[in-house]
Amino acid sequence: MSSIADTIWEIDDYLWYIPFVLIIALGLYSTIRFKGIQFTKLKEMFRITFSKTKGEKNESGITSFHVFCVSMGNRVGIGNIAGPVTAILTGGPGAIFWMWVFAALGGATSFVESTIGQLFKSRGHDGISKGGPAYNISKGLQWKKLGVVVAFLMILMYIVGYISSEVTAISEAFCGAFQFENNSLILAIVMTVIAGIVAVGGFKGVAKASAYIVPFMALGWFALCIVVIVMNFSNLGNAFAMIFGYAFNPPAFVGGLAGSLIVGMRRGIWSNEAGIGTITNVSSMADVDHPAQQGLSQSLGVLFDTIICTLTAFVVLTFGGFDATIQITDDSMPYLQSIFEGAIGSIAPTLVFIFVFLFAITCFMGDFVIGENNLRFITESKKAKIGIIVLVMVVVFISCFWASDTAFAVLDVLLAMCGVINCIVIFKLFNRAVEVYKDYREQKSKGIEEPKFHKDALSDDTGVTEWD
Repeated sequence: MSSIADTIWEIDDYLWYIPFVLIIALGLYSTIRFKGIQFTKLKEMFRITFSKTKGEKNESGITSFHVFCVSMGNRVGIGNIAGPVTAILTGGPGAIFWMWVFAALGGATSFVESTIGQLFKSRGHDGISKGGPAYNISKGLQWKKLGVVVAFLMILMYIVGYISSEVTAISEAFCGAFQFENNSLILAIVMTVIAGIVAVGGFKGVAKASAYIVPFMALGWFALCIVVIVMNFSNLGNAFAMIFGYAFNPPAFVGGLAGSLIVGMRRGIWSNEAGIGTITNVSSMADVDHPAQQGLSQSLGVLFDTIICTLTAFVVLTFGGFDATIQITDDSMPYLQSIFEGAIGSIAPTLVFIFVFLFAITCFMGDFVIGENNLRFITESKKAKIGIIVLVMVVVFISCFWASDTAFAVLDVLLAMCGVINCIVIFKLFNRAVEVYKDYREQKSKGIEEPKFHKDALSDDTGVTEWD
């Protein structure tokens, strides 16, 4: 079985060159067309995202802040704890530099795809909006059959693939921190109950929970990392030197500059998801007055995600340094745990588990929302929803005991496929985003504090049904 997984991973490595090129091209094009919006509109991004009154009078009550927390819960996951460490172990410290480069481009990409997602969203019978790549394809391009295929791929990726990987991470951290008889079984029961509560609560329940959990866990991890970095503050300058020095002169074991660049870019994609289209499944659910508002909010999400990844990387480079012999042999999580244990003592494994649990749970909640959102694109049947709830609970229970590397390899292949499709769709619909943002800027220039969008602002409003 391992040989099958190895073969799929090898194919996957080559396959990812295609979405890499498309995502980078989309990021560059978006940055140029929108004149560096991810840098020039930071103040507006913060205002829109953290406004307390935004959305209170809307039908669903789902605000930009709610959706920001759900999307950040999906972005800020295990990848922000183990991901930067893996990038350093496999690509050298220079991989962090290339992660920054991708994030800088990804802010513009996220603005464009989230704006387009808002434009082509639909409203369900429950009053909650729904959208994402499948909706963009079906409504924006009128390719309904391809929309169904993409929705099905998203369900497979999130309900089976990502939820399994998140629960596996929780299980590994729990069993490593708390060693007692039947620990996996007890965890499996608890996690299955949590899965049922999340599934039955639906998006509104996830949104409310995320609004409390995500800020707490992000600030908590931020504080923990800062403590460790401050304890080794004298090494901070050396950490920066390693990142920039190895960016263009990586160690031989990473495969040269191309290897370091690919590892960094890949880590960026897995972390902030800009260009893949996955976050638009969540961002399209916000009730906003103008599509550009959600685009700006999600652009800010890329920045927050990158800051958390960067802090984790600095913990490794200020405390653990960089040793090529360690990079080849050690896994990321044990290596990170040893660093924290060396800094703060024996409480480290428990603290790491708590954060792994919180990060994985928020990812899990976002995964379910995305899976359910795509199921609703295919069918609104109550039986289908019950079926997906049962599937989620089964996946969660099994994943506490068993994880398949082959399944994870297939998951990464599916993600690459979705990235290719999403980039092509966004390029084809790109001018709609340009027109939306032009309308937003024109209203702001007239002194309108909260611009409101109407589809008449578009030269072609085909498929736009929620902006009358």
